[in-house]
Amino acid sequence: MGEQLEIVSIDESGRRRWNDFVATRPGFGLLQSFEWGELKEKQGWRAVRLAVERRGEVVAVAQMLVRPAVRGLFSIAYVPRGPLVDWEDREVTTTLLDALHMRARRCRAVCLRIEPPLLSDPCTRDLLQSYGFHSIEHTNQPRCSMIVNLPPDMDELLMALPSSTRYNIRKSRRSGVTIDVGTLDDFPTFFHLMNITGEENGFPVRSREYYEQEWQTFRSLGQARLFIAHYDDTAIAAQIPFYFGEHAATFHAGSLREHRKLKAGYLMMWTAMCWAREQGCRTFDLWGIPDEVGELTAQGEAIPKGKRGGLWGVYYYKNAFRGDVIYYVGAYDYVYYPLPYRAMEFVTSRLGSVDRLASIGDRLS
Repeated sequence: MGEQLEIVSIDESGRRRWNDFVATRPGFGLLQSFEWGELKEKQGWRAVRLAVERRGEVVAVAQMLVRPAVRGLFSIAYVPRGPLVDWEDREVTTTLLDALHMRARRCRAVCLRIEPPLLSDPCTRDLLQSYGFHSIEHTNQPRCSMIVNLPPDMDELLMALPSSTRYNIRKSRRSGVTIDVGTLDDFPTFFHLMNITGEENGFPVRSREYYEQEWQTFRSLGQARLFIAHYDDTAIAAQIPFYFGEHAATFHAGSLREHRKLKAGYLMMWTAMCWAREQGCRTFDLWGIPDEVGELTAQGEAIPKGKRGGLWGVYYYKNAFRGDVIYYVGAYDYVYYPLPYRAMEFVTSRLGSVDRLASIGDRLS
């Protein structure tokens, strides 16, 4: 018989304890941080933080975001980049999932959607299915990414990069591009660049208020920077990197196509990596490349060159920094109400994210 486990609901008094546990997990844990839950609460969600304790020590956590939809008849329950648990430990995992299911059902959630930070392979997929979850096509977070290891001496990384990448970084500097730390006054510029890049590369762009609130939340903690690339007093590129614990990631970036010969994106990405290393980070997640790259890498097949459309242009740019391809298992659902669930899936497939689905629910309520 296993050791006694206890489910604990974490509130403000347990903030540090929660974050300390999340920060020790492998990979970038910002989306399971206490502050991320607070951010989402400002945007209409409710954060439910559950921890499993064994002899007073936290061994697993899950921050579940819940939002009412469809006139409050049902709700959406979502665990971004979680739960954080050893899925092969069935006793701990079952204890955590049972508590999540109870809370989700109490909120009349249509389903519980999770996106655990697990790598995609048949054994992992079978493991998740054994807990009653099924895979879905749509994911809210990028399923495929590239992660760069940051050595203590960043000159080592610079010398390990392809000569073309080093050349582009130097070329940008020689051409007169400067990378400045942005302020709130620069946010209209950042949002303009994001919209341009989103249209060119086919990815959705949220509202300016969303990005501003996100950045302000983590800038106040010293965990985010807004970098703006200028050339002849013109803002030509922008990027916002974040860090949590020993890991960093870049979520948002945009640039002007007409100035791409200046290679500002290379200089800015390098600046962001150096900033992350200064914060003590060991890895930098480039956040979002085509799923096909992950599929081909997992199969040991070559990545095509010169492919266009979607995120392929983003991939070729990010690949210049030679990160390791990471292919996550994706999103999985545990369904409570089959009929509303089918309707939710139909709408979500057209809206692109659970946030957009929730906003539609707000307008209907």
